[in-house]
Amino acid sequence: MQKFDDILKQHIQEHLAPARIVDVKSEEAEDYYGDPILRIRVVYEAENNRLDPEKVVSLARHLYEPLKAYPPDCYPVISYMIPEEVEYATE
Repeated sequence: MQKFDDILKQHIQEHLAPARIVDVKSEEAEDYYGDPILRIRVVYEAENNRLDPEKVVSLARHLYEPLKAYPPDCYPVISYMIPEEVEYATE
C-alpha cells in the first residue's frame, strides 16, 4: 500500500500544515465488533509537538477522496505521533 500511503501523506500534509508530515502508514483491520476499518498512523513534526485541534478533527472529512478506494463502511482510525514515539508504537 506504499503508493496509497504516499497519496494519503500528500493530502494530510496539505491539511495539517504548517506541521511537517514525516511518515504515513495505513493498514486494513477490524474494530472490536469485526467491522472493517483503515488504521492510519501519522508521524509528524510541529512546533511544541502540537497539531491544530480543529485540523485534526476535520482530517477524516478531508480524506474523503483518497478513501473512496475502500468500501464505504471502512472507517478511518487515525493516530498521531512524533518521531520519538514510533519505536514504542505497536504494529
